[in-house]
Amino acid sequence: MTTRAYLRFAYPTLGLVAALSIAPTARAADEATPARVLFKEARELVARGDYQAACPKFEQSLALEAGLGTQFNLADCWEHIGRTASAQALFVGAAASAKAAGQSEREQVLRDRAAALEPRIPRLVVEVSDPDPKLVVKRGDLPLESEAYGKARAVDPGSYLIVAKAPGKKTWKTQIEVAAGSGIVTVEVPRLEVEAAEPATAIAEPKPDPKPLAPAPVNSSPPKDHAGKGPNVAAWSLGGVALGGFAVGTIMALKYSSANSDAKATCPSNHDCTPQQIAFHDERVDDARSARTWAFIGFGAGAVGLGAAAALLFLPQSSNTEKAWVATPVIANNGVFGANVSGRF
Repeated sequence: MTTRAYLRFAYPTLGLVAALSIAPTARAADEATPARVLFKEARELVARGDYQAACPKFEQSLALEAGLGTQFNLADCWEHIGRTASAQALFVGAAASAKAAGQSEREQVLRDRAAALEPRIPRLVVEVSDPDPKLVVKRGDLPLESEAYGKARAVDPGSYLIVAKAPGKKTWKTQIEVAAGSGIVTVEVPRLEVEAAEPATAIAEPKPDPKPLAPAPVNSSPPKDHAGKGPNVAAWSLGGVALGGFAVGTIMALKYSSANSDAKATCPSNHDCTPQQIAFHDERVDDARSARTWAFIGFGAGAVGLGAAAALLFLPQSSNTEKAWVATPVIANNGVFGANVSGRF
């Protein structure tokens, strides 16, 4: 390619990059929506070279208002802070949006940026040899589907905690460092060891007491009346659990909708899909599945807590003074909300 021919190609490309760097929508310049304010603040930080502070603002702007310009700027920001896999996936997603909008020149610019990142992106392979169907393997907070075992997945450079769990077996974990440009990094999850059963505690036979025990004095004072206090405390505790469950369910449902929409928008025709599009699609499907699971857990915990609270508030309560109520909210290690209610009814 001659210098003159190169310049004829470069000038339009630079113009497209500049166009992609403008505000995300075509509204009037004086309309200061929250998304535009965040976008403007992020661009000012980029101009000062502070990409670490700029990226979160681009992310917030994109969450409020999806736009091709915002996607381009966020992908470019992620590239500058080393999140190469995330940047490439977003460039590919933005290219799909440009194609759907009939903007072929913008699409080409975005695909070129995604392709340029390919040599710098490391890939992580998690090999699993344990055939236990109840085995759960996580990469950080992300549960891995069994279909993902043994497959190379693009990841951002950084440190990853790989954890494997199964009922009745010892938990296995390892911390792995993935460097930029390291190619393919493989982690092998071994067969989990079976947990040893705890030895039964021997029960000693009671020894006879040589001295007879004196009868315990009878307390003639009437018992204190706690009627009416237990159920109210329990109901409010369970109500708090229900609110927490519904909040978690709502947040995860929104995450599921966003991830699912991204997956559907990537190469919707299922023809001539690039490896980058397929990788981005698979990543967003994994995200959607995880968010959907947590949404079910949150709404389920909220429904149980709400039903129990309503029962305590509206069902008739006995005036028996010996009745005691105790309600304790519980959050399990896996994030599930619940509550323990104990007492005599």
